[in-house]
Amino acid sequence: MDKKKSSQNLILIITTTVYSFSSMISAFFMLGSQSLIWFFISAFFYFIPYALIVAQYTKKYAHRSGAIYDWLKESLSPKAAFTTVFLWYSSYFIWMISLFMKLLIPISILLFGKDITASINWLGISPQIWLALLSILAVLFITWMNKRGFQVIFRFLHISGYAMVGLLILSIIGNLLLIIRNPEQVAENISHSISVSSFFQESSSRLLSQLPFFIFSITAFGGLDTIASLADKTKKSRTRFPRAVIISSFVVLLLYVSGIILWSCANNIEGLRNTTSLHLGNLMYGVMEQLAKTLAASFQLSASHSYLLTQLFIRYTALTMGLAYLSLLSSISYGPLKSLLKSTPKIFWPKFSALNKNQMPENALWIQAILISLFIGLLSFSNTFLAELFNQLTYMTNVSRAIPYFIVAASFPFSLRKKVIQKESLIIKNNSLNYLFSISVCLCIFVAIAFQIYEPLKLGNYLNFSTLLLGPVFFGVLSHFIYFHLEQKKAVLSLSEQNNEQR
Repeated sequence: MDKKKSSQNLILIITTTVYSFSSMISAFFMLGSQSLIWFFISAFFYFIPYALIVAQYTKKYAHRSGAIYDWLKESLSPKAAFTTVFLWYSSYFIWMISLFMKLLIPISILLFGKDITASINWLGISPQIWLALLSILAVLFITWMNKRGFQVIFRFLHISGYAMVGLLILSIIGNLLLIIRNPEQVAENISHSISVSSFFQESSSRLLSQLPFFIFSITAFGGLDTIASLADKTKKSRTRFPRAVIISSFVVLLLYVSGIILWSCANNIEGLRNTTSLHLGNLMYGVMEQLAKTLAASFQLSASHSYLLTQLFIRYTALTMGLAYLSLLSSISYGPLKSLLKSTPKIFWPKFSALNKNQMPENALWIQAILISLFIGLLSFSNTFLAELFNQLTYMTNVSRAIPYFIVAASFPFSLRKKVIQKESLIIKNNSLNYLFSISVCLCIFVAIAFQIYEPLKLGNYLNFSTLLLGPVFFGVLSHFIYFHLEQKKAVLSLSEQNNEQR
């Protein structure tokens, strides 16, 4: 019974880490039922093949704590593995800064029923300063919790997963009630959802106008790398984790497809788009609010009961998103850092990588927290130069974040050729099929990166175009110098030990 429960919990955590309710809502709002074809393309050519690659790597290396570093060290080289992990960590570090600053939005909506982060002026202090102070408190809180052990991260993921299940149930019940109450509107709603115009109308070509959504649908399947970095902390990880990854990948696809179909049947997408208060920034909360209002009107509730229902929907959505942010920040502030520390010998920074009694790199976690807090503090001054610098740093990591996925997929054939993973240990025994998975994932990521670079060039934004190109080069060169320094230090230490032995 415990084994079954543990496997179910692992599937729940992986599923709710990868699946994004906000991405599903955004997909429905931007493209209606037409988004389904792009989700199927992304799932079958990118996500499921990538999940199978990750599952086979974790089956081999789940007992090791280096994650991506361990995967690439033997299939490519230690230097390539270090560079990849450095790119991965750098992109997540920049992302964490913006995530901590966004965390206050769902907390604000949960407590006050609306986003007040831009209008806080308590004690005569400006909203920017309050945002920075509260964000820094969140950084310190997450770090303090993480240092208490991996079980805390697991608990965050677990609670967040159940909250997401609750939001899904709330959404399903609400939409099914609308369908039952208004069955005559279902056919019309589906017709609108199928024929709705693309949210992206920059090209006369239907395919090109929807290509940005292909990029969006790929990002909707993100997060597998983060959860895979925690595989060594799960029981019987070499058998249980790969199986959970494969099952979860199909569950995630099912949730996206069924969600879009359900919302398309129950809601008039044209009516939602004409709602002036809805935009991509507040979309998830706005759509759930509209669902509650439509339900209240359908059941002819009084004004007070309608308001109560609306607040229930909005605030529970905010609670779920707040917990999702906390679990995400808890995992990405530990997983990538752990892989980076494992990619270099402890002798190079013994105090930095030292583990506390809970087997957590406490010193490294606090140093990371201080650096993130400093960035948040600097941005709070609302200096135009600093804000633009951070925007460019974000652009630099956009492509850098995608490259590790590309390298992981591209490395898999090399691990097969070198027989790093023995054939009997493979989940997919056919090597040709495994090569096909690798090529498919690499092509999808290449298209996504190429379009991301082309987009600012097309708009004439040459600064962003240059930054996107320079990002991977900058972080790659920086990782090269760090690795070169570590190798030199290793050689000196080795020579010193030899001299001591001779004496």
